[in-house]
Amino acid sequence: MSPEFAPQTTQLKDVLRSLRYTLKKGRDTVKETAPRRLPTPASGIALSALGEIEILARNVDHFVCDFAHSILSDPATNTQGLREIAASSRPDYKFSVAYYQTMKRVLSRLGAKRALVRQTAGRRAFLRLDHSQDIFELAAQLTLQLGDDGSITIDRLEDQSPVIRSRVIVVAVFAAMLSLLAESDDADREAIISASTDLAAALQVTIQDLYQKKDISALASLLKRCASHV
Repeated sequence: MSPEFAPQTTQLKDVLRSLRYTLKKGRDTVKETAPRRLPTPASGIALSALGEIEILARNVDHFVCDFAHSILSDPATNTQGLREIAASSRPDYKFSVAYYQTMKRVLSRLGAKRALVRQTAGRRAFLRLDHSQDIFELAAQLTLQLGDDGSITIDRLEDQSPVIRSRVIVVAVFAAMLSLLAESDDADREAIISASTDLAAALQVTIQDLYQKKDISALASLLKRCASHV
């Protein structure tokens, strides 16, 4: 994909993902709030409407997945770490892809049942920063920016999640940055994301405190210490 098309592609992906997310949320909300017992013919109408919503949501989901994977995907960026990304020819786009792909796995491990990750937010955050700086400082600044700008929407969090609701987004972003700092390949990418997420969950109080203080230096030091244990 040529660099000039990367921003438009990223925005298109986010539009399609947002549509899919909204339809799924609407479908589930109707299912949960619709009266369980209605007199005939109201019950038949309600069931028919629910069925149509279900089919529409499923069809859109399939279309988005197929379109994104067959036309908009960029598999070359799947396993790149933050150092590689920062040194590449189009780092903002490559970071946005890596951020999105990693965050999906992190959120799943943290028990986010239905979530929306905005790839454009990752690209926008990276563009604001000097990616030639110390890699841990860069990761710390990205953590602060992505924790602030609404890059993630979480509709539900499992009761068994290791992170409380008010901390989950910041902890998830920290975990994603940590996993991108670790050296990895295709074989151990999942293991690194899992280890990074578990470590971030264990340090959630410290991460939240540094995030609230906007302490970039201390956050960078924490990322550096943690990276050696992933």
